[in-house]
Amino acid sequence: MNAAAAARSHKAGSKPGKGSYDVAVVGRGAVGTAAALAFARAGRRVALVAPADNTPSGGGAGNATGQAARGADDWDTRVFAISPSSRSLLLELGAWQLMDPGRLAPVHDMRLFNDGAGLVTRERAEVRLDAYQGRVEALAWIVENRELQQALDRAIALSLPTGMLSRVDAAVSELTLAPRDAEPAPEAVLGLAGGGRLTAGLVVAADGTASPLRLLAGIEHEVREYDQTAIVANFRSGKPHRDCAWQWFRDDGVLALLPLPSDDLAHGEGRVSLVWSAPTDRASSFLDGDADGAAGRLAREVQVMSHGKLGTLTAISRPAGFPLRAVHCRRFIAPSFALVGDAAHAVHPMAGQGMNLGFGDVRALMDALLADPTRRGRPDWLQLRRYERSRREPVAVMQLALNGLHQAFGNLPPPLVGLRDLGWEVVARSSWIRRRMIAHAVS
Repeated sequence: MNAAAAARSHKAGSKPGKGSYDVAVVGRGAVGTAAALAFARAGRRVALVAPADNTPSGGGAGNATGQAARGADDWDTRVFAISPSSRSLLLELGAWQLMDPGRLAPVHDMRLFNDGAGLVTRERAEVRLDAYQGRVEALAWIVENRELQQALDRAIALSLPTGMLSRVDAAVSELTLAPRDAEPAPEAVLGLAGGGRLTAGLVVAADGTASPLRLLAGIEHEVREYDQTAIVANFRSGKPHRDCAWQWFRDDGVLALLPLPSDDLAHGEGRVSLVWSAPTDRASSFLDGDADGAAGRLAREVQVMSHGKLGTLTAISRPAGFPLRAVHCRRFIAPSFALVGDAAHAVHPMAGQGMNLGFGDVRALMDALLADPTRRGRPDWLQLRRYERSRREPVAVMQLALNGLHQAFGNLPPPLVGLRDLGWEVVARSSWIRRRMIAHAVS
């Protein structure tokens, strides 16, 4: 059975109805799909629940990996920096091997610049991190969202027996969870929009920052609005990126240029992806009105802001944007229920760690819940608490660090600007601190 036929087989039951499952994963982004694939590979019957997505998911006519051919500059503007630990999870799930190597860009070097108004001169403001220093193959791999999603979908189609994973095309409108002290723990009940319901021993909510499931489960959370918009776009560059990710920390936001595969381009040229956390009022000038004209203006603006490090920038995509906010949850769990990914913790994208935190959730959830194979995905409270405890510290550390950086490059009085710049100098000069930064980023 080829990939397209297998995908159709797994989608044959894609409609609301009744059913009982070991695990119901709500949300079909990369984190939710990875969680569903992981549980199904462990022998659990899984429902992957989300409203129907009519966009192409790959797996049809195309090359050997099941992808349709793409133009030379047809690159998704939404990209992720996949850490070595996240790559290991994707390898175990059989998804990494299904990605087109020509769509992956390793990051061997990171160059960080203090571009805020302050006391540090530009020549001394660079912090450099490299894979050799961190004793790793690469600091990260830049992967397009659609490439990642298609690889996970193909892994489901190619590696799972029919019936292990069912796609349910419906939104969840109701959720009934048992009391914490119920023993044995009864199944959770999910009511589906448009009629029908299903039951599951465990519900995994991977439905994003706004997470309707989090609300239905009664989990308290706090939202922090950054008053910034992430502008994303792709450019050709007049100079090669040399597998380096560039980042400028400015008083009005963080600008990053991430490497994209460029082997098909002429010698001396490159291809990069922009992520700029711009003030919302400034971002609107690049996102409203004539898209083609805005793309050209954005290319010129970014070229100036990046001090020409990558030469002349030429837009190869229209800019897009999304508002930035952080989400902090008091709990990650409820009886027979767990939050993963952005539903549990949305963070600022300046470090590119949101997807890696989500994949870390999947790994921790599997470790906590699959130790006892007799429970078939129906965890007790102690197992869920084990998952929550394992994620609380790494998530809190990341949130604290990103919020601190956001505030440090905000509207600070001069004495604090001086302290910030002094701290930056210390990091730039200390190989020990830089190695610790690398170790934390790749774990």
